Amino acid sequence: MKPRHERLWLAGLLIASFCLNLYQLGTPSLFDQDESEYAQIAVEMVRTGDPVTLHVNGEPWYVHPPLYMWLVAATGRLLDFNELTIRIWSVLGSLLAVYATVLLGRDLWNPRVGLLAGTILALTLQYLMQSRLAVFDTVLLAWMLLALHAFARGYRSGRRGDFVRFFLFAGLATLTKGPIGLLLPGLIIAAFVALRRAWPRLREVPWGMGLAVYAAVGLSWYGAQIALHGWAFLSANVGYYTLGRFFGVVEKHSAPWYFYVPVVLLGAFPWTTFWPAAAALHLRRRRTSDGSLLVLLGVAVPFLFYTAAQTKLPGYIMPVLPFAAIGVAALWEPLLDQERIDWPVGISLWLLLALVAALFGAVAVFVGGAYPDAYRSAAGVLMLPAGILAGGVVLVLGLAARGRPAAVFAALCVTMAATWVVLLTWVLPLAEAQKPIRPLAAALRAGLHPGDRIVAYRMGTAASLIYYTGRHVEYAETGAALRRDLCVPGRVFLVATRWELAALDWTPPRMTPVADHAGTLLLLKPAAVECAPGAAQKAPLRVGDNPPEQLSRAQDRLTLLRIVSA
Repeated sequence: MKPRHERLWLAGLLIASFCLNLYQLGTPSLFDQDESEYAQIAVEMVRTGDPVTLHVNGEPWYVHPPLYMWLVAATGRLLDFNELTIRIWSVLGSLLAVYATVLLGRDLWNPRVGLLAGTILALTLQYLMQSRLAVFDTVLLAWMLLALHAFARGYRSGRRGDFVRFFLFAGLATLTKGPIGLLLPGLIIAAFVALRRAWPRLREVPWGMGLAVYAAVGLSWYGAQIALHGWAFLSANVGYYTLGRFFGVVEKHSAPWYFYVPVVLLGAFPWTTFWPAAAALHLRRRRTSDGSLLVLLGVAVPFLFYTAAQTKLPGYIMPVLPFAAIGVAALWEPLLDQERIDWPVGISLWLLLALVAALFGAVAVFVGGAYPDAYRSAAGVLMLPAGILAGGVVLVLGLAARGRPAAVFAALCVTMAATWVVLLTWVLPLAEAQKPIRPLAAALRAGLHPGDRIVAYRMGTAASLIYYTGRHVEYAETGAALRRDLCVPGRVFLVATRWELAALDWTPPRMTPVADHAGTLLLLKPAAVECAPGAAQKAPLRVGDNPPEQLSRAQDRLTLLRIVSA
């Protein structure tokens, strides 16, 4: 491929990916917990003028480094804070990661493999989802991929500057998420060097200069935090949120050891079924091809690392996807000049049809079983993306039977893009209608007086309440804490779900309803109302009660509790 043609295809890929990710980006409200929390950190950074110590709800926040929040704060200060300006950095990070994937595929194989790999990554289900969320996963991924690309170039050329760039990008990754930005690429490189028995090559690395660059970029903020906050920062950030994520369970995010198996199988859709054929190809070539070995390690090392970690979240496994995309691209690239589909790819296409059928069945069984009313009401809307996906896969199989590999690949890409657009257009609004915080916050802001307090009961992850109200929120996680926060003079707005209020074992003061959305209530305790001394105790609802019965009993108990005034 000529350089000019490569640049044109790359520009087209990045523009198309940007447009796909930008579509409806600012429409849905922020999701709890992470999106709204990171947004609120950026808001408070601008408000306080302190870019070094991060704050949420007025309290120091020692969880992650600040680079992503710095970027969000910058766009918020220039263009105001809204869902679009908050999320745009995830989109830009996803484009940078696609570009880095193209560079890796090009340098390890050829320009066509790079472009195919970037296309595959941009149209992978989990990547599409993560690219729209105001979290730093795509930005972190971009820095780590650029670091690995710099190492790969340095390993081939021996140029010191390439190795220094590795430390620069690892430092930016560390400033985005923490030491994992150096540790994960370092583990992949160490495994590669060990299997190649290339330890003498490490003498080519300018360790002094590289570590100095890494420390200046990635560790300077940590030094400032230690100087400012000492043990409070070290115990929280390094002890609990860094080491604790691997050796313990942070914020109740535990899962069985096989958690990431279904995550990657579904998250890599629609390219999952090509993984076995790609794995077989690269296993055969691993001894002679550095690219194949890096693909295998780029998938295996993050998967094993996060499987071993005790804290598990779907987004952690993102580093697997670019290397899997490169591996699948190397499988497809030779086919584009042929007039037939090789049998491994042909079997993969039929497996895709089976996977789509299994996906439809799983949605009907699990979603329909857990949320029967919502599933029945949404069934008509879901038929459209389901029909596009199924029809596209059938078209792909038809083109494969006629021996047109390039058309098959293009049709698969168009099918995934069209299905995603339809999901954003018609299905996303159904999910947004079930999110209560933004409409409740609007009603709350309209009724706020100076000196009013806001209390949220058992909604500790709802940082969006702080963001959308722009006010300090008191979070009560127990019935005793709620009683303490309510039973004081003054007006108090209470945000809580019907179920949690109905499960209280004491009678709250009489309150006035302000708003009700998707089962979450906004209530106002007037200034003159106080808790009755010695309020009657009552038996709480049992955890094992049948959910429909629980809801019915909860609704009945709301009346009995006199929560809403006559």
